[in-house]
Amino acid sequence: MKLLYYPGCTVKRNAPEYERSSISILKKLGIEVYELERWYCCGVMFSLASDDLMKHLGAVRTLIKAQELSSKVGSSDLLTLCPMCFNVLRRVNNLLKTEPDKLETISMFMDEEERYRLGIKVYHVVEILSKHLDKVKNLVTRDLKNLNVAPYYGCTALRPKDIAIDNPEDPRIMDNLISATGATVIEYPFKSECCGSFQSLVNRDTVIDRCTILIDEAVARGAQLIVTICPLCHYNLKLTLREMKKAPRIGIIYFTELLAYSMGLEAEISEETKEFLQRLIPMKKV
Repeated sequence: MKLLYYPGCTVKRNAPEYERSSISILKKLGIEVYELERWYCCGVMFSLASDDLMKHLGAVRTLIKAQELSSKVGSSDLLTLCPMCFNVLRRVNNLLKTEPDKLETISMFMDEEERYRLGIKVYHVVEILSKHLDKVKNLVTRDLKNLNVAPYYGCTALRPKDIAIDNPEDPRIMDNLISATGATVIEYPFKSECCGSFQSLVNRDTVIDRCTILIDEAVARGAQLIVTICPLCHYNLKLTLREMKKAPRIGIIYFTELLAYSMGLEAEISEETKEFLQRLIPMKKV
């Protein structure tokens, strides 16, 4: 299997451990990953204004770059890690497919790019890994059976429903992959609640209030880890943990870091995560 890969701004700048662990897992699964030779900011948020197509240009140009690489690689599947990038690219892709007049208008702004032919399919890394669940389970080399994990999905990989990676009300796609490592997935009712998003830039107290509720609930249910797939959720949760007066002993890590650790790929995760996991889990192989 071959995948085109759009990293996006945040992953490259603020979440290198998320990227390293994700790519290393995919390679271990035998999946070849080809990063786009040139890519643009996705726009961060999908514009809901019907007459504001300029906001979609970055996403469309990225889809065109994926299309160009697709002809060389022989794959039309575009991998994303950041849920916001995933959300914007999949929604813009769907918009252009369902409303061809908007593609015509946007194409008028393209001076150098080839015309977008609507052949790219956008996926989040969790969707790709879920397709290889049995193989993931067979590649686990470290016993995680005594680890209690709260999966935290956040908002943008699950909403709106028509682009979601799973059921927005009760997602299980990441739960199933965590269970494949042998870890215990706790029942966590706040798994798709908002962390406060970009309010961390203008109103940190709102984010800290929201994330304190998320952390306290996970701790109350016995979680030793909260795993997330979103760099912004990861930032907000860790910010809150640092600001809590009596911070509980719980880790905030990327989902793919846990998966990589279970496969013996600890060199691909952050030192902080590795040290935390080693304290929780004896270095015992399956």
